[in-house]
Amino acid sequence: MTDSEKKLLIALAGMVEQYLDSYEDEVDTLSMSAGEHAIEALADFGLMEVVSTRFGRWTEAGKEFVEKSRWRPAK
Repeated sequence: MTDSEKKLLIALAGMVEQYLDSYEDEVDTLSMSAGEHAIEALADFGLMEVVSTRFGRWTEAGKEFVEKSRWRPAK
């Protein structure tokens, strides 16, 4: 993964976390095509798996990626 890809994936994963509904590891796209495309793009990098046209699931690699890339304010 290049630095540019990583930067885009961090933004995409953050948007998925912020704007789509989650139930444990499963994400609901709310039938929005942008959400469906986001899950497909994250799945291309092994961060999610496509469950159906509406749902995706974070992989272990995806959960780790999201946790490591979360912004934390300076102490």
